[in-house]
Amino acid sequence: MHYTLILTLTLAVLFGLQSFALKQSGGRTAKSESNFFSSVGRIQAGAADGVKLMVLGSSITGRLPDRAQGVEGTANMGCDGGSAVDALRAMDAGILPVAPRLVIEANTLHLALEKKPSEIGSAMKRPWFKAGLQVPNLAAYARPSAFLYSKLLERRIGGFDLKPGEDLGESGKPLAVPSGQAVSLTPEEESLVAEIHGILDRLSRRGTRAMIVWLPPTRPSTSQPPPWILELARRSGIPYWDLSQQIQPGTVTLTDGVHMAAPSAARTMASLVKASAP
Repeated sequence: MHYTLILTLTLAVLFGLQSFALKQSGGRTAKSESNFFSSVGRIQAGAADGVKLMVLGSSITGRLPDRAQGVEGTANMGCDGGSAVDALRAMDAGILPVAPRLVIEANTLHLALEKKPSEIGSAMKRPWFKAGLQVPNLAAYARPSAFLYSKLLERRIGGFDLKPGEDLGESGKPLAVPSGQAVSLTPEEESLVAEIHGILDRLSRRGTRAMIVWLPPTRPSTSQPPPWILELARRSGIPYWDLSQQIQPGTVTLTDGVHMAAPSAARTMASLVKASAP
């Protein structure tokens, strides 16, 4: 009985310290000891109530700030090593909630062409993932190691330095893809386009508006997006936005050639919020 009491009190103290640390960090951590737990925690935190805009994608999306960093009403659902399709499938299956507005990162949609299911996609079907959705202290973003790794990440990429109204100063806006000549797709592309089109159609009937966005870093001016992604936007009747091509050179700073530094990520998120506004 004595040992049970001590154990209970110790657990209560530890859970209390964990809850306090979460509150101080804005409700979630930004990085865990692996890309897997970082992604799981990011998605679990993004499934909270009151979210108006969800940004779905890979680790490129994963660098964007959301409501945990002061961007109210937004959720970063980036999946390191994955794509937006992982979250779309979970939403369609009822595992994840759906926000009124979705931004779908185009950069890594090609990863979903692989037949092998992603590690994160499989994890979202497991009981422990669902438990983390209900109890924050059990979520991947509340792991003790995550608090340390989040500090290390902030030291590496800097602070977001959010400034109201400061975006990328892009020259264009999301537009519908016009009808044109028939696009020849591979069987794999055709299957994926049909699947995502069906998911977006069902989500639309639930009141969700989506758009596909190619995020920075900037592609060479001669590099065009894969035709099947434009075909997906055309069939689904949603806007496509090549944001990476509509910003001035030097606007975005990268940490490793692919991922944005925190200030650039903050300005990118501001552009996405503005473009997706009702």
